[in-house]
Amino acid sequence: MSSVTQISEQVSSILGDRACQWARETGFIKRERAFNGADFAQSVLFGWLQSPQLTTDGLSQVLGRRQVHISAAGLSQRFTKEAATFLERILQALTAVQMRAEADVDVALLNRFSAVFLEDTSSLALPASLASLWGGCGAGTSSVKVAVRWEVRSGQLQGPSLMPGRRNDQNSPFGFEQLPVGSLFLGDLGYYHVGRFAAWHATPKQRRYFLSRYRCGTWLLDRRGQPLEWEQILPQAVGERKERFALLGKEQHLPVRLLLERVPQEVAAQRRERVRQMAQDHGREPDALTLWLCDWTVVVTNVPRRLLTFDEALVLLRLRWQIERLFRLWKQEGLIDEWNSKKPWRVLCELYAKLAAMVIQHWLIVAGTWQDPHRSLVKAAQVVQREAGSLMAAIGEQRLPVVIERTLECMQSGCRIQKRKAQPSTAQLLEGAPLPPKRCPPKTQYRHAALLHRWPAGKGWAYQGYQHSRGHQPLLT
Repeated sequence: MSSVTQISEQVSSILGDRACQWARETGFIKRERAFNGADFAQSVLFGWLQSPQLTTDGLSQVLGRRQVHISAAGLSQRFTKEAATFLERILQALTAVQMRAEADVDVALLNRFSAVFLEDTSSLALPASLASLWGGCGAGTSSVKVAVRWEVRSGQLQGPSLMPGRRNDQNSPFGFEQLPVGSLFLGDLGYYHVGRFAAWHATPKQRRYFLSRYRCGTWLLDRRGQPLEWEQILPQAVGERKERFALLGKEQHLPVRLLLERVPQEVAAQRRERVRQMAQDHGREPDALTLWLCDWTVVVTNVPRRLLTFDEALVLLRLRWQIERLFRLWKQEGLIDEWNSKKPWRVLCELYAKLAAMVIQHWLIVAGTWQDPHRSLVKAAQVVQREAGSLMAAIGEQRLPVVIERTLECMQSGCRIQKRKAQPSTAQLLEGAPLPPKRCPPKTQYRHAALLHRWPAGKGWAYQGYQHSRGHQPLLT
């Protein structure tokens, strides 16, 4: 079955007859007088997909395309608890579908593994009145974590799955036991777990691989079981690299490759600034050992050297940043963290609907661009946004496959990242372009705040789960 047929059947089913059924089951629709569940679901999903800042006036105009006429005030009253429950069920149905490209992207470095998984979460603040439903980290606060696991060879997306903001990333809603044999897992330090790494490595013929920045507080031992001395193993010259064997974990003694690289002082200073800021955000003092180790990139992996060189390991660390770019796309283009109301149930309805729209958008991007490693998610998403109205109209007119085909054809032109010489893109690096020289990147302006650019693989290095004292700096305690 082609991707177009799959997408067409799933969208038509979930946003059609099944939406009408769920609207009645959740109590959102008691009598189909003004509109039915399909009318409402399609209008809010595709309306906010096309224009994320659309007000109720705009949504009532979108409903007019389905021959439904309702005032903005009347529509505003429909954003109730039952409506939120209904849209949450729509989101769950869409995320249960595992859509993947017809053919995996052909990149030699990625093809060495059966699958390459990225996983991360992004937190969204909600009105405090929703704390009983989505509890935040502080008393009386409300937030939700959007969890995503992304297989980058096929484009397959698990999630977005929602969990309370106070929940730890270690409690992944996707589980870690189902990862296929021979796959590689890339996550930030929120997913760093020595016991899990050891379980993946335990059976040679069933081995899963991991590549992660080192997390302070976990034991690193030599072959004799003695703690490694940092001063004896760390490279001293900027740009110098060292690689050595180590045993990870006080009890597990997991054999790993330890990759070490000295970074420029300006990069280390930027890292320390983020460590101090993160410590301040959590109301604690920055850890001395963590600050000291900012001068080095420290990576642990169980991938053998025959599969992955030092340079290639750093390239794959950069690949982990792509999931941050996915969240950034959803926030900047989809505005999943913004809403035009302070009413809690309206906010929740908008969140569920926008996330559901992002799932459909991702399906179309995967079907239209995934074979090209130089694809631009932003440009492809802009194509989907422009065609959102036509896609919605096509569902009712029974010609959705034709409109999807035309939408995918639009992605064949102008949806690529241009090749760069000075700063190669991740796709270029995956294809073998040399790593650029280390430098301190400029501050990047984000939509809501000026945040420092992560170098070179996201925020993972900045998260430390254990406290240390300067007195124990040379040792791994």
